Amino acid sequence: MKEPEIVPDKLSDPINFKTIALIIGSMIGLHIWINFTNDPRIIVYSWSMGVPFAIIVFSFITAKKYFGTLIYSKAFKFLGISFVGIFFGELIYFIYEELLGLDPYPSIGDAFYFMFYPMIILFLRINIRFFSPKHSKIDAIIVLGIPITLSGIYVILATPNEFSFDFGFGLASIIATTTTLGFAIQAVRTFRGGVIQTTWILFVIGALSIAIGDGWYYYLEIFEGYSLEHPVNFFWYVGYLFVLYSLVKHKKTL
Repeated sequence: MKEPEIVPDKLSDPINFKTIALIIGSMIGLHIWINFTNDPRIIVYSWSMGVPFAIIVFSFITAKKYFGTLIYSKAFKFLGISFVGIFFGELIYFIYEELLGLDPYPSIGDAFYFMFYPMIILFLRINIRFFSPKHSKIDAIIVLGIPITLSGIYVILATPNEFSFDFGFGLASIIATTTTLGFAIQAVRTFRGGVIQTTWILFVIGALSIAIGDGWYYYLEIFEGYSLEHPVNFFWYVGYLFVLYSLVKHKKTL
């Protein structure tokens, strides 16, 4: 009888630490470059729109690959739409700041940025509910505890003398991004030991990095401390690349 083909290499999909080191190292290099160039605007906006656009394309290609399936096609469409929000948020900020000479915050661009959260939460919920319809107490603690704890820290650190739009919108965004992080961690628990566990670990690293960037950014906006050269941008750059890397790993694994 003919021996079956060996498949464990495909099923055991370890994290490539060289790729992770390359992502982090290149983003450190990019951040240094931005801080030492005379005009970082083209670099920053090209990167800030280029990577989300790549994620959009990759998400819809993946959704098309799974056309007709129960969950993956719909889920990856929501992931793509979430980064459509990021892309148009960046584009509107660019138009306001560079073409109109206006302060982009607050603007309609923030509505597009905020669109990211419900769409990516839907992506996570679709995956989690299909593969793990029952939730444990630990899942509830993770999904509720993370946003409550981190939002509480934000309130303590950032509460102004009087309520402002910056503080209110920042708090709403912190709640949304930390809720996203909570669901991402739940997804890792759902798929632990499975074929695509590595994909979800990478996704959580990306979600954590984006959450740090969002939280820090809205804190900075209260005190008008944000700039294109600020280190907060590094966390967005890294987060987007980890999400993109998780998509690549998912496509190769399944």
